[in-house]
Amino acid sequence: MKRSSFLLILHFIVFSVFAQEAHDKVTKALDEFMEAENPSVSQSILQNVENLVDEVPDSTRASFYLSMGICLGQMGKVDSSFLYLDRSEEVANTSSMNFIKVKINNTRGLVYMVGGDYEKSLAAYQEAMNLAEGNDEPRFLEALRKIYGNSGGIFYQLNQYNRALEMTRKALSISEQLDDNSGRAYNHLRLALVLNDLDSLQKGIDHLTKASEYLKTLGDTTTLLYAENTLGSVLEKQGQVEDATVHYKKAHQLALAIGDQEEVAFTLLSIASIYLKTGAISQAEAYSNRALKFASVNNFPNSIKRAHDILYQCATDRGNYRLALQHRNSHIALSDSISGADVKEKVAELETKYETVKKEAEIDRLTLEGQLKDANLATARNAQYAIALGAGCLIIILLGYISFRYKGVKAEREAQKLRIEAFQKRLIELNATPPDLTLDFEELNSKLNTQLSDREFEALVLSLDGKTNAEIADELFISNSTVKFHLRNTYSKLGVQNRKEAFKFILQTS
Repeated sequence: MKRSSFLLILHFIVFSVFAQEAHDKVTKALDEFMEAENPSVSQSILQNVENLVDEVPDSTRASFYLSMGICLGQMGKVDSSFLYLDRSEEVANTSSMNFIKVKINNTRGLVYMVGGDYEKSLAAYQEAMNLAEGNDEPRFLEALRKIYGNSGGIFYQLNQYNRALEMTRKALSISEQLDDNSGRAYNHLRLALVLNDLDSLQKGIDHLTKASEYLKTLGDTTTLLYAENTLGSVLEKQGQVEDATVHYKKAHQLALAIGDQEEVAFTLLSIASIYLKTGAISQAEAYSNRALKFASVNNFPNSIKRAHDILYQCATDRGNYRLALQHRNSHIALSDSISGADVKEKVAELETKYETVKKEAEIDRLTLEGQLKDANLATARNAQYAIALGAGCLIIILLGYISFRYKGVKAEREAQKLRIEAFQKRLIELNATPPDLTLDFEELNSKLNTQLSDREFEALVLSLDGKTNAEIADELFISNSTVKFHLRNTYSKLGVQNRKEAFKFILQTS
């Protein structure tokens, strides 16, 4: 009896030591996961201790599955992410872990949002809100702030601006409650974007100004650059040119500080454009020439073209028509070369496909010829066997097979020839003239699950017209960062990755 009791106690001690060791290893892995910035590294860290997860307490196991779901979601592995999130939720439901369930639903919302499934994303966020609202613990409030902000972002994408304002204001209120400058900065910025689209420009300016102040405190130079550029653009629309110039100059200094060469050129030209509008020709020329030199060194063709355009207008205002003509000719030549480069890129892509099909056709031809030769050799051998054995019937069968095979080879050759001719025809058509795409805003939106906003449609039309981001920014009077933001949203709604895929999507749906 004493021996049995001793063994039980020993077993319990050994089990407890092993369980504590497993818990320590999994907890350490979760801490390292929080510090890692690369999702692949995070996944490797978590996979190293996954075999120990069954030995740890429910709270740690739920956190592990949640972390794995977050990691896989960041890597775009949607199904695997949801699998681990479901596991985490199963554990959390048995132990009433409401905070874990809030984070699970927030993560689901993010994964759905990245995939463009806004309806399911909003449903997941709503579930998270139901769990978090009414709890004043800082961790619940912080989670709720993020959920409100994410929901506001989706409503903005869906052009439901009033709901976007409602959610973003709730997020800002929690940021104030938590005294969180980061939340204040980004929610003021979100509010400004929504209000600008609602043409409440002065309110947008107020929020942009506050966002800039907080971003300075945080030292977030990249986002501050975007805010200052946007402030300059909105103030310019309002006719407050002096204030606009101040913010464009601040944006220029920020672009220099972070080494964003394209934004350096953009801000120089924005300042030059302001001076041109106010009749300060000398300053406009000075900034345009700086931009021209900088863009030429860094090979930014659209910025070079815009600089020539401003300098053309300056020369015209001065009555120097000879210089104006030089800048105009340079502007036209660059426009032609940029447009031609896009066509050449499309032609090169089709040529590559044509060459691939051509090579495949040649390989098929040689393969079929080889098979035919093999068949002929087999026929000769069989004929010898037939003569030797006196089986004349085999000769008839083999000759029939050769005839059938030859017809197959011939038919395949004809099919390959027709495919090559079709690609040649398509190549000639594309090389001669780029496709003429006529986009109708209402018709296009009727084919999409999530409709494009007016701004996103304008950016898409200019993009498909062969214009680069800088040129689109010039025509729409917005910054290059804003163009990238609109195009990224547009591609997400179309279900494509880039403008080439958008081009194909429009061709297929036209």
